[in-house]
Amino acid sequence: MGGNALKNVVTRRYARDEYLRLKERILSKVREHIDQCDVPREFPCKESFGDLDVLMVCPPSVKLHDLIEELFHPTEIFKNGDVYSFDVEQFQVDFILVPQEEFHNAIVYFSYSDLGGLIGNVCHKIGLKYGIQGLWMNVHTKEFDPTTTSTKLLLSSNPQDIFAFLGHDYERYAKGFENANEFFQWIVEGKYFRRQYFDDDQLNHAHRQRTSKRPIYIKFIAFLDEHEIPREQPIENRDELARDVRQQALTFFDKQDAYEKGLNARDEKRQFREKYSGKDFLDIGGQKQMIPVHMRNFERRFGKTDEEFHQWVLNTDVVTIKSEVEKFKQELKTNRS
Repeated sequence: MGGNALKNVVTRRYARDEYLRLKERILSKVREHIDQCDVPREFPCKESFGDLDVLMVCPPSVKLHDLIEELFHPTEIFKNGDVYSFDVEQFQVDFILVPQEEFHNAIVYFSYSDLGGLIGNVCHKIGLKYGIQGLWMNVHTKEFDPTTTSTKLLLSSNPQDIFAFLGHDYERYAKGFENANEFFQWIVEGKYFRRQYFDDDQLNHAHRQRTSKRPIYIKFIAFLDEHEIPREQPIENRDELARDVRQQALTFFDKQDAYEKGLNARDEKRQFREKYSGKDFLDIGGQKQMIPVHMRNFERRFGKTDEEFHQWVLNTDVVTIKSEVEKFKQELKTNRS
């Protein structure tokens, strides 16, 4: 991904024709061993390529490193997380592993160099997240407070449904874009697109650093300027907009019940930590590494399972819990003497 992962072998850019020939040879070999694998969409007018991204669902029976060695005999294989980069005929190939349920969306996400990045930037501004796994929202203990703990609520991994909600024409995407301008116009026509979301002052430092290195993002900004895409009136209350969009998303994807469960789960965890924690056992004496053992022995007095003890804490007032902990610690001291 990016064409520069390999450090111990010389690679080069490929012209379009040789890239397409190599792509077909590689996919043909891989499909003899792996059923689900494909390459994200590219612009037909793109003249040269720095690498080849192949997304795949690898069955447990296949050892991918060994398969790469067997099929392609590369000089170098570099593994970074779920990405295996290697050389084939002086060209970098990246095998990207994705879970089966994310495969379809991941192909879309990586298409046209940065489809996911551009849509993801819009989603971030409206209280949602878009990534390889699909569209989701973070459910914080306190709404719109990123300093509080959160859980991830997946809204959908289906690109057609995601685009329907975001106001992007899925059929137009499926038909394919001939060039970058057609693709950019499709992005602009999205329901939640706003020109100012792509202004420098709307991006944090880390985001600006990343986008400055992405050619397709730079071209998109140039497209917006060249076509004089207007800036809308500033949004007075961004939290209110995000709250409205999130509620629309919960309704559209039928996730209201899951959202409420997420909020309840976060609130229950907060209550549990406020009522009971390892701090209650710090003065117990002895070696600190024994504290988890003491906690476990205490917890089993009020529940045979973690779930039962968790529920006991939630149902019991803090004074009673502290009293029971003190009784337990006193018993330990008595037994030691």
